[in-house]
Amino acid sequence: MEPSDDVVTQIRDSWETENDAFGRVYEAILGISEFTRHSDIAEVARCAPNTAKKHLKRLNQMGIAECRSSHWSLMFRRDDAYLEWREVNQIADDHSVQEIAERVRELEEKETELKEEFGAEGPDTASIYSSNSDRPTHELMQAIGTWNGIQRDIRLYEAARQLQQNDGRLISPFVETHTNDQTSSESK
Repeated sequence: MEPSDDVVTQIRDSWETENDAFGRVYEAILGISEFTRHSDIAEVARCAPNTAKKHLKRLNQMGIAECRSSHWSLMFRRDDAYLEWREVNQIADDHSVQEIAERVRELEEKETELKEEFGAEGPDTASIYSSNSDRPTHELMQAIGTWNGIQRDIRLYEAARQLQQNDGRLISPFVETHTNDQTSSESK
């Protein structure tokens, strides 16, 4: 059952009064995965096109939105790398290094099982037709999709582990210092 038009209007009005234009543009862009004209985003965010453009340019500078020009307008979409970065930070905040390491081990075990089942190194090279499995085709297709998710999760959890181990940095201060020291001595 769909909500009535009155309920939808009430929710949108509440959203508009509780958020400033920047907040509405930010929330709107997070839901946009295809390049979209700034004027269309302004409609969603319930603000003037120039206001949306100004905030979208700022979000682009912050790495939250991607931008490209198309004739007379700018087009924007969310930057998925930003969403992954948020997810990595959330994992690092919610889990200890030990919990993250355990989760990576579990994911790597599942990946090893899939490598053996499909006789392939990754989901991009796996074929449902050359699998050693007795599973039905639709389950094999689903397993390949799951395998893609497993690889993504391993990457995110590994990044979160690095963040925790390096005081919120992806590169160890030791590596950074050591690299800078080498660069300094090579330039002398």
